[in-house]
Amino acid sequence: MDQIIPEFINHNEEPEAVDLLLEVERLSALNDFTNKNNFERVCNYLLSCSDYAADTEEMQHTFRTSFDIFRKFKRYPEALRVAQKMNNIDLIGELMSECTDPVTLKQLAFMIAR
Repeated sequence: MDQIIPEFINHNEEPEAVDLLLEVERLSALNDFTNKNNFERVCNYLLSCSDYAADTEEMQHTFRTSFDIFRKFKRYPEALRVAQKMNNIDLIGELMSECTDPVTLKQLAFMIAR
């Protein structure tokens, strides 16, 4: 598994990597294989897969994985959008305290207010 996933990721086959990790229920391992060049494609695919999740637990797991990846790359507005989908006040608070850029903080505040 640890040899297949990097091959998929390195050859721009992120959906195949995500599908495989979803199938074997090791989606959290995806965080280790993402980089600044592919994390957006991975997260977008993950979020689109969440619409077809079999149960709420699987949906929450896809949301949490994409949240962690966005947070890892300091994409706070995208992470906030996912945290709002999860309806997780604690994660929203963590993002607000972690973000240090005043302009981004204002953007996050406007997103929350909306």
